[in-house]
Amino acid sequence: MPMPCPVPSCGRSMPGHLSACRACSAGLLRDLADVPSLEHHLELALTRQTRIENPDGGRLQALDEDREVGLTVRRAPLPYDERARQAISVLRSALAGWYRALSVDETRAGPLCRVCDHPSCRWAHRGRVPPDTLAGLARWLLRQRAALLGHAALVEAIDELGDAIRLARRAIDRPPATWYAGPCDVDGCQADLYVRHGDRLIRCRSCGATHSATARERWLLRQVADHLGTATEIARALAAFRPGLTPSMIRGYAHRGRIVSHGADDIGRPLYRIGDVLALLNGGGPADMPGGDA
Repeated sequence: MPMPCPVPSCGRSMPGHLSACRACSAGLLRDLADVPSLEHHLELALTRQTRIENPDGGRLQALDEDREVGLTVRRAPLPYDERARQAISVLRSALAGWYRALSVDETRAGPLCRVCDHPSCRWAHRGRVPPDTLAGLARWLLRQRAALLGHAALVEAIDELGDAIRLARRAIDRPPATWYAGPCDVDGCQADLYVRHGDRLIRCRSCGATHSATARERWLLRQVADHLGTATEIARALAAFRPGLTPSMIRGYAHRGRIVSHGADDIGRPLYRIGDVLALLNGGGPADMPGGDA
């Protein structure tokens, strides 16, 4: 009997005997096949051999608040790209986690075909340790596609690996987009505020008033603190502010009892409170939330 695919944001119908629809499974394999190219471009971005980190090609920029008082204080760029470093770390963690989930303890010996579908060769390959690179881990997982696509937690694999690979693509594609910082609210001004990630000041384009980006970020996170979402939904919603957060981290918090679920969605996935996740990321308890006024 057809049923909806349990992969978040999919919703395609699929046979009931599958763990995920064929389109999502094929997408996972395509993503894994793209990892060697992603690793190359991430390494270039990490060492700043590309020009993607700043719109002006990486030149030093003066801080807005220093311009206001007539100073020209310039800041040097980091010797590495933080977004690329974070993306590499998250992707390596996801790939290595699924290598551990599929690998076996002992190493098998014997002649192996380079390209084949022999059960004995697949069995032997799973005992071999892949190279300690993103590409090596991804190629190992692709060789184990039958075990990966047949795994009981296939939906989690599609979810976690897909998020990690999307984070890697964002790190090499373009600078971070702007985020909504709420209404201005100075002297009745209701203009919407938008700010680029990393900026410290927000200037209202309507009335010219300035706001602290840090205070506005805290205000925004307080607005969503009581909202519920699945591990994947929360990780995606907070990706711009907590780029290292992954769905597996949230599930790990729940497994260790550090956060509790508040019901489930229509297909049985547990729902968590966003504020509880933020409190743990900020080093507090589940009831704590970051302070600060807008």
